[in-house]
Amino acid sequence: MNEKKTANTGPGTGHPTFDRFLDRWLHRFVPDEEPGEPEGPAAKSHFNAVMLFLKALPWLTGIVFLVSLKWDVSGSWNLPWRDAPVMLDGLIRMVAVTGLVGFGTNYIAIKMLFHPRKRRPLLGQGLIPASKQKIARKLGESISKEIINSDLILKQVKQEGLVRRHMQSFNRSMRETLALPEFRDDLLRMLEHYLNRIIKSDEFRSSMHAFVKGFDFEGLGGLESGLLKIYRFIGGDREIADRILEALDSMTLSLDHHEKTLNEYLDRLPDWIESNDDFVEDVILNTVIFLVERINIQNIVTRNLEGFDEMRLEKLLLYSTSDQLDYIQYLGCILGILGGLFIWLPLESFILFGAAGAGLFLIDATLMRMKGDR
Repeated sequence: MNEKKTANTGPGTGHPTFDRFLDRWLHRFVPDEEPGEPEGPAAKSHFNAVMLFLKALPWLTGIVFLVSLKWDVSGSWNLPWRDAPVMLDGLIRMVAVTGLVGFGTNYIAIKMLFHPRKRRPLLGQGLIPASKQKIARKLGESISKEIINSDLILKQVKQEGLVRRHMQSFNRSMRETLALPEFRDDLLRMLEHYLNRIIKSDEFRSSMHAFVKGFDFEGLGGLESGLLKIYRFIGGDREIADRILEALDSMTLSLDHHEKTLNEYLDRLPDWIESNDDFVEDVILNTVIFLVERINIQNIVTRNLEGFDEMRLEKLLLYSTSDQLDYIQYLGCILGILGGLFIWLPLESFILFGAAGAGLFLIDATLMRMKGDR
């Protein structure tokens, strides 16, 4: 027991400081966490045939391009609705080149988002590294306004019923802790420690000195006036305020004679909280709101993001967008191939792919509508 008290005392004192008092006792008031719903098994990565095809397509297109350097189609193709035949010479090479160009432009565009990481004399700097300060500022502003703010937190706490849910277990923990003699002794000694610090502080001494000097002792009458004259006769002519300050310096307050009163309040506290649960909930919610409003979320987020180096910022963004960026990158090859067909047969390609795109859109819209009606 003595070792615990010694470990929780402030330097040079026999009393527990507030920080050490919290370190020792605060965890006893916090109720044990309720077991949450068991998390489901981690989602397994499924085989993605579409992505595999898209990743293989640029390589296949490159092989086709190399083959077309040695061999390509030739001749013509007669279409019923065309007066002149359509020439096939160099078709494979043209489609392969446009496919590679489409993939290459998307690849370079995505790489230019992050590279060069450092500003270079001719190549400049990637879009995201160059805009790191602006991105950090905008993200900090958006998070503080739209994600972490007092209104949203208050709404979430009320919807989840977090305070009500933990109130019973909190009261149980509080009853057990308040009943401990060690807790009550630590609390009493901490109060003594800070009361003595207050009466010996410069601010309190100055206030007390000003109060006593402003008091009209000469206007006292009757017994008080006689006692004041006797005091001055015995103690000399020094000001009463100075003598009071000397007395404050030499005295040490003790709350031992108030221990019974303190224990009575501690005994009644859990019952009072249970009978005033609405008031306690409002106090807790207002305290949470007060703390959130005093924390500058925008500055915290902005400073942390500004402290990221370019490599870490790139990893952060790629962690959440790499799949989408891969799709964009490899779809460039397909779009390039389609572009080559548009160059070869503009009108026919426009009609064919336009009809295919419209049909795909209608099917997607129908599926979405059916999903929403369920």
